[in-house]
Amino acid sequence: MHICKLRLSAAWTLRRAELSQRRLLSSARKQSPLLNIAPRVREALSNGEPVVALESTIISHGMPYPQNVETAREVEQIVAASGSIPATIALIDGRIHVGLSDGDLLRLGNGRETVVKASRRDMAAVLSQRLLGATTVSGTMLAAHMAGISVFATGGIGGVHRGAEDTMDVSADLTELGRTPVAVVCAGAKSILDLPKTLEYLETQGVPVVAFGDSNEFPAFFSQHSGLQAPWKLQRAEQVAQLLKTNAELGLQNGVVVAVPIPEEHAKASVDIEQAIEAALRESERLGVKGKEATPFLLKRVVERTGGASLLANIALVKNNARIASQIAASLASMGGSQGFSTTASYSPETRTDQPLLVIGCAAIDITSRVDPNQSAESAIPEVDLLRQTKLAATSHPGTVFTSVGGVAQNIARAAHLLGANTVLVASLGQDAHGTAVAADLNRMGMDTRFLQYPGSGARTAIYNALHGPNGDLVAAVADMHINGLLSPQQIEEAFSSLRPRAVCVDANVSMPAIVTTLMQARESGACVVFEPTSVPKCTNVLSALLVIKHSHAVADVSGLVHMITPNSLELQRMSEAALELGLVEGVPTAATVSEIAKFHYSLDASVIRNLLTLFPLFPTVVVKLGEQGAAVISPSPRNATRPIIRHIQPLKPSLVENSSGAGDSLVGAILAQLHTRSELVSPDGSLSLAPQELDTIVSRAQRAAIMAIESMHTVSDRLNPDALNKD
Repeated sequence: MHICKLRLSAAWTLRRAELSQRRLLSSARKQSPLLNIAPRVREALSNGEPVVALESTIISHGMPYPQNVETAREVEQIVAASGSIPATIALIDGRIHVGLSDGDLLRLGNGRETVVKASRRDMAAVLSQRLLGATTVSGTMLAAHMAGISVFATGGIGGVHRGAEDTMDVSADLTELGRTPVAVVCAGAKSILDLPKTLEYLETQGVPVVAFGDSNEFPAFFSQHSGLQAPWKLQRAEQVAQLLKTNAELGLQNGVVVAVPIPEEHAKASVDIEQAIEAALRESERLGVKGKEATPFLLKRVVERTGGASLLANIALVKNNARIASQIAASLASMGGSQGFSTTASYSPETRTDQPLLVIGCAAIDITSRVDPNQSAESAIPEVDLLRQTKLAATSHPGTVFTSVGGVAQNIARAAHLLGANTVLVASLGQDAHGTAVAADLNRMGMDTRFLQYPGSGARTAIYNALHGPNGDLVAAVADMHINGLLSPQQIEEAFSSLRPRAVCVDANVSMPAIVTTLMQARESGACVVFEPTSVPKCTNVLSALLVIKHSHAVADVSGLVHMITPNSLELQRMSEAALELGLVEGVPTAATVSEIAKFHYSLDASVIRNLLTLFPLFPTVVVKLGEQGAAVISPSPRNATRPIIRHIQPLKPSLVENSSGAGDSLVGAILAQLHTRSELVSPDGSLSLAPQELDTIVSRAQRAAIMAIESMHTVSDRLNPDALNKD
């Protein structure tokens, strides 16, 4: 297996130059603007790596929750473990998403939202109305072809329904197979269908049907046996890949059915399942269930009648198909045909800034607990006095607990990445299950993880455990963050040397030497520096770093080494006090000056204005996160850089509050994403080159990312995308 993977890797490397040339020659054929390809999938397609498409109807309509979401996750892992990149497809917020986040999988599967089954016929309607749509085999084939993906794994294809001579009920999957060049790896057609007519229809459509394995028999989903022979039998993934490559070289526009029998150990229950299917069919006829509602109805009844045996068999065959599909895609890629089978679609990667955005700091596991807002008033938790109430602090309260990947720097990097910035994270992780989970999640979403550091010596991955009251506000939190101080300056130096970033954000969780290294490396490379203070106890770390640099005489004037800071009002207060104590700034503004400015910004607290003016000589741009009151901003006047201009950015209001943990990080990530994608806003020396009005617009738009976080149980909303900040 290892030798095989090495050979495939070498083959992909040899083919990349040729694939790049093909894409240049076919650049006139543009991708649909409705496609939203996940970064890791986009990278794989660009590099000629193997990609396997996965449908989403199996999540929304094919299995009950939570088995549906668990299976979707496991299937993606199987595809990855077998050598390919998984790309689950769905219609979300008016775009075709190729490659889904874990939050997307939950939306499709948890039953909280209406999900529309979308075949080719339905896609325009679902997209134009911005509905949540799960793609069928037909819809997934179409979307995969648009993206340039040639291999697709599913459970089973649709077919000719029993009684079709009267109803004309023929699945759109069959016509799609006749006109879309995507290989569908499946367990045959579902046995609730008329299988002889299904095979006849596929023959009429010119679709090759290949039985994969030792038998020529066409499998019948839950059963290895249908009594029907497939036209072709192939036993190895390489043989199937060669067939697909040849089909493309012929210029044919049809798909290929690769029929894989269910694993033997799960085929034993097929007799009982078939009996349950017959009973469910009679029930559907009696109730008049027809059309696209028929299959979900029948599968649900079969699961009930078999006591769950059919569900276990369904899951097993889907996983087996995913493994075979991944092997086929890997073989096809090694032949230079990962995009070659798809003869009309052309993948053209989106333009991204060559110099990445570097984010340095904490990556952690977030455990978010929220007390149920619907419990009785007598048992409701008194948020303000929680820690003073021994009885309540020592008991449990009904609610929800949600675990996700978090950490300040990771949250910022995730938000910027989802918004389209080419983002690289530098952080320390433990060699433990939590560290593995963080790295796997970042890899899944396509973020560059080359500069994650594993200190070893029993270092634990950081954990942030937060308790939120019924209204979603933070009550208390416990943070195990020791590992963040172990991030080495050498790791940061290597990242700068390799990447030459245009902008860098560092959070206050890392050590003072790490911050010093970041500031000096950024100065040498002309990178814009944004500092995220993180918390009141840690927010002064950057001041200590500046003091060290000042006393070392490495830089004559440390003012302006950090181009922007993003504190909340409490962190702003502490940084202002500490800067005065350390002699990094001289004096405070007069009361008259503060009072005069306050006349124009009556909604801003005078202390915020005073602290902004105090820090302005040291930090030329400050964005203060004021929560429900929006943000306060100070930046230089375009006409006189020594003259500050203070503004108040009015807040946006969330439609609901799930939790507030990641709102500030999402705001910062959104600001960075906008700076990164507009390179003209950063001068060659790293300083910001933007008018006050431009900065205000950037902060106002960034608030949308914060609102989406507040409305989500995730610290960073999985619904962020490159268009998210453009919405009204």
